[in-house]
Amino acid sequence: MKRFLTALGIIVLVLLLAFGSYNYITATEETIVVGYLPTSLDSALFVADDLGMFTKEGLKVQLVPFRTGSELIDAANKKQIDVGYVGITPVTTAIDQNSSIKIVAAVNTDGSGIVVSNTSNIKNATDFEGKKILIPKVGSIQDVLFRYMLLKNNVNPATVNITEMDVPLMQNALASGKVDGYVAWEPYVSQAKVNGNGIVLINSNDIWPDIPGCVVIATNSFMTHKPIELQKFLKVHVEATNYVNTHKNETAAIVSKKLGTNSNVELEARNHIEFLAVPTQAFENNVMEMIQVQKQLGYVKGNLTIQQLFDSNFLP
Repeated sequence: MKRFLTALGIIVLVLLLAFGSYNYITATEETIVVGYLPTSLDSALFVADDLGMFTKEGLKVQLVPFRTGSELIDAANKKQIDVGYVGITPVTTAIDQNSSIKIVAAVNTDGSGIVVSNTSNIKNATDFEGKKILIPKVGSIQDVLFRYMLLKNNVNPATVNITEMDVPLMQNALASGKVDGYVAWEPYVSQAKVNGNGIVLINSNDIWPDIPGCVVIATNSFMTHKPIELQKFLKVHVEATNYVNTHKNETAAIVSKKLGTNSNVELEARNHIEFLAVPTQAFENNVMEMIQVQKQLGYVKGNLTIQQLFDSNFLP
């Protein structure tokens, strides 16, 4: 019964996220509509909202959850959201396809991992051949990271059954024996470890040190028509990121409340995420390296530049 209730709770969460993504239609002209994914990587956003940081700056902000980065980008392209916290790879793909969005701040590096079952015989990259592995979405950071690891170890990704699934459902699929492993964002990597539902085979930092994670994007319309509001928003983002980096226990409590996870899970997840708000030269260099991997995989076609991707003029 307990396992049934847990599974039911996860399904309800996914449904809420799916239908919750359309709450933006109720937003007013004065509201900044912010898309996000339900992940520990967005801790700064959750902290800013929970502690009333946006309100203190005179901003009215509405948070809208999405299941995948590509869905969030699609909403941004349709001007249904103003700002988004989203993985770097859907952003670079979108800009390559002439989207007018820009990266206006960094969010994190690292924060993903590969989980296998407790009885798995998967020990290294070659063991993935013939196995069924879950990813959030083709083109996601987790997908690119996994394929990059395979290629680096001379394993053809075509030999692996790579399948999409909503991240909150992955642990149940693994526990039921339907799949051999999954690649996910935090806290769903650390959650498996803390709850004993799987083995963390490898964290993203051990595959690609300081791999770019999520970024803050803004639509061209919002940057053009609401520059002051965007400056205030990013001022809060910087302050919230500083809070996340200096108040780990308090942040874990806030994020666990937001995501419905255990605070111990969030504390463990925090060990595998580095938070930063202002893009560093190293961050930008890693983004450009990521684009080269995406080109190798056929996800990006053009020769993107830093100027096409980033606009740091709104940061404090």
